[in-house]
Amino acid sequence: MGQAIRWQAIIAFLGILLLAAILGSQAVELAGETIVPSQGGVYTEATVGTPQFINPLLAFGADLDRELSSLIFDGLVRVDERGEVKPDLASSWEISPDGLTYTFTLRPDIRWHDGAPFTADDVVYTVQVLQSETFASPDSLAPKFLSDFWRTVTVTKLDDTTVQFQLQEPYAPFLYEATIGILPAHLWREVPIADMGRSLLNLQPVGTGPWRLVDLTATGALLEPSPYYGGPDPYLDALELRFYPDYASAFAAFQAGEVDGVSRILPENLALAQESEQMKVLSAPLAGETLLYFNLSNPNAPFLADKQVRQALWLALDHQAVIDAALGGQGVPADGLFMPGTWANAAPAHPGPDVEKAAELLTAAGWVDSEGDGDPIRDKDGQSLSFVLLGDNEKLLTAIAEQWAQIGVYAKPQVVGLVSLAGDYLSPRNYEAALVHWQLGGDPDPYPLWHSTQSESGQNYTGWSHNRADEIMEEARAVSDPGRRFQLYEEFQQIFADELPALPIYFDVYSFGVHDNVKAAQVGRLHTPADRFNTLPTWYVATERVVEEPTPGMTPGTP
Repeated sequence: MGQAIRWQAIIAFLGILLLAAILGSQAVELAGETIVPSQGGVYTEATVGTPQFINPLLAFGADLDRELSSLIFDGLVRVDERGEVKPDLASSWEISPDGLTYTFTLRPDIRWHDGAPFTADDVVYTVQVLQSETFASPDSLAPKFLSDFWRTVTVTKLDDTTVQFQLQEPYAPFLYEATIGILPAHLWREVPIADMGRSLLNLQPVGTGPWRLVDLTATGALLEPSPYYGGPDPYLDALELRFYPDYASAFAAFQAGEVDGVSRILPENLALAQESEQMKVLSAPLAGETLLYFNLSNPNAPFLADKQVRQALWLALDHQAVIDAALGGQGVPADGLFMPGTWANAAPAHPGPDVEKAAELLTAAGWVDSEGDGDPIRDKDGQSLSFVLLGDNEKLLTAIAEQWAQIGVYAKPQVVGLVSLAGDYLSPRNYEAALVHWQLGGDPDPYPLWHSTQSESGQNYTGWSHNRADEIMEEARAVSDPGRRFQLYEEFQQIFADELPALPIYFDVYSFGVHDNVKAAQVGRLHTPADRFNTLPTWYVATERVVEEPTPGMTPGTP
């Protein structure tokens, strides 16, 4: 009897536990439990190189210098992924009706990482450095074009939060020039400009940006969120960049579990990265474009001046097949000169590939197998449809040449180094056709590359000249109204697509990787590799559980 009572008590107790578990389960289900981002943690990324100039005026020679500078320093304005100018250190600006005067109102709440206030004095000092003869000297570490431009601008401090720029002539791309990082005058003013490249401030930078440098060694840099930054607070407590000699070593560091991410994944490592169970590969278009230039005045290939021949070559081109064969798919097929998804792009879509129609165009232009000997190369008036195609990527040259062979065109690939391509062939206009890569970014102004005045000694290496296109480029760089500029560039792109002095091939793709434990990492269009950090405030590695309380008055089971 006693034993029976004990078993009944045990069963009753277990029943109570089961009931409690069921009720608890229902309570959690009813209340709901969510895992949300939490403050804390460090993101460690493998990068390549060793910083020398964490200084926006000198950070032109290495990606790492530019990336650190972009994290630490701000400009008056910034450029978003659509290529549109947005406020940064300046809260607003006004442009005079004649387009000659730009007046910026500065944010009054900005402080440098050492706590000192940011004022118009810092802007004036930075511009005066850019304008100085010492900075523009042949021994300067900065590119000459930077100083050449700023020496045409007059800068004036109106008060602590207002600075004005006077231009010599209207120049709509000026706003993009104002993205350059501003230096702290209270620190740099003590350094002679001639000694700027040797100053320790280049490795002990003080900026206004979202991240401040707290430690720099031969093996890495540690950055923490600036307590003075007015933007969104990041979830991460710190960002650590570790330095490696090359991208292969950086990728190996991820595989060994030393880091949480890799700053860049090269095409040869991409397949391995995508197969990794721990790495998430993030890829985005990068503001760089490869085009195939035609020399429109080379006597050895006079047929390249025939628009119908160029149109046939364009029509026969299979962009994606070229990208897949030569670049492992790491490219975005290009329809025109402006990056897809940016405000200025309105390029007509590529009409091909259509090999049959391309062949018909050549036949209509008189390029045929005149002797009927079965020679795959077309000819006309005793001249074969053949030319030399220069470039530094043999796979790319070969892939394009093989496509054109299908329509009876012989493009002979010739591999040359980039320095030789620029100095021995493009600049002296001593070429027939060439693959040329341009690093884009900033204002889309095509004037330096395509205006007829740039044909002799400028960068219009094709020698293209078109009166209406010239008029458009002249007006578009002089008007500040974005709507009017878009209308002009839309017309320009229609003309370019018809004339085709060069064939757009592809836009660059930038790929980097992060560990699956790093959440909310995402990337949009990039103007520079440093832009991959634009979304860093939303990245997180720490989480917490939040139980949502049921709404008062609700009955369990009520939807």
